[in-house]
Amino acid sequence: MEKELIQSLQQVLSLQLADTLTKEKLKHIIAERVNDLIQHDFAQLTQLLYRIDINEARLKKLLNEAGEKDAAGIIAELIIERQVEKLESREQFKQDNDISEEDKW
Repeated sequence: MEKELIQSLQQVLSLQLADTLTKEKLKHIIAERVNDLIQHDFAQLTQLLYRIDINEARLKKLLNEAGEKDAAGIIAELIIERQVEKLESREQFKQDNDISEEDKW
């Protein structure tokens, strides 16, 4: 699933990522991208978070609880979590290709 996660994040974030990254390195790269968006294009960041479907209430709660901690790191973690959830959901509901045409709806 790690390869699918990296491909998914590349597509969503418009980043070029190596196929093999540790979770910490991946989080760091995403946090850098988020920091750049915070500083230079906050509107694009909010659109990105909406498109990825980050839970706004959870994001606000985590940012409020974090105080002076790195907001970009928190957002990066949420982005990774959400993409993992999407991949797991797709895997769970993936169609079985072994079903005959007669048995399909």
